[in-house]
Amino acid sequence: MMPSKIVLFAGIVLLIAGIIVRKASSFPSAGLFMILLGVALKTYYIVGAIRSGLYRPGAEIWLLFVGLSLFLGGLYLRNRGFFIDPLYLIVTGLALKILFVVRFIQLVRQSRGA
Repeated sequence: MMPSKIVLFAGIVLLIAGIIVRKASSFPSAGLFMILLGVALKTYYIVGAIRSGLYRPGAEIWLLFVGLSLFLGGLYLRNRGFFIDPLYLIVTGLALKILFVVRFIQLVRQSRGA
């Protein structure tokens, strides 16, 4: 059964809110929890789309894997004196993940014939 689109959008909102909470508040662990919950909801939606046959992963899946790796790597490397500013990794990772979501939505719409 295909999960509701609300799950996908809730995951995106939680991810963005978690980044803001981590950056702008004194509760970084709450922000991290929101980020992880957002990632989990988006993953649940994508797996549901694959299981229902609505989405068949193609080359665009690399946008997700590389984006997620850069994003999480940037979060890990913050305040560790890495030779590249981790913010560049985080922003690049988010951009790749957004590209994946856009492509994912395009493919799902094509699959539905809309």
